[in-house]
Amino acid sequence: MMYQGSTQACYRSSVQIGIRPQLGRRGSIEIPGGIALWKAVGKTLLVLLPLVFGCQLVLKSLSTGIEEDIGRIDNQYYNLMITNSLLKAERTGLLTPEKVESLAGRKIALQKPEKGQVLVYHRASGQFRYL
Repeated sequence: MMYQGSTQACYRSSVQIGIRPQLGRRGSIEIPGGIALWKAVGKTLLVLLPLVFGCQLVLKSLSTGIEEDIGRIDNQYYNLMITNSLLKAERTGLLTPEKVESLAGRKIALQKPEKGQVLVYHRASGQFRYL
């Protein structure tokens, strides 16, 4: 490009820069970044994808095992809660005064004392009294 009065010659650059030259081409498609870059990306993906898929398989199997353990522990907890409530009901029934008296009479021959059989010492008066 020459201006009037200029003594130096200016040349156009031989490399086309910008988007316009790429839009004008209809022939072959060039891969941006060159073949060497895409080969490196392909090799990286070839190594990383199986590694990632393998890690996902291992993690999924571990999480499935943990889920099964949690389910089994929940079932054990539920069964223990049922057993606990049954044992509490049995204990409540065993601790009633009538049940204690009947078991004491049958097992160790203890009977409820009648009036006048129990002698108690009273500290305030210093005497023994029958109940």
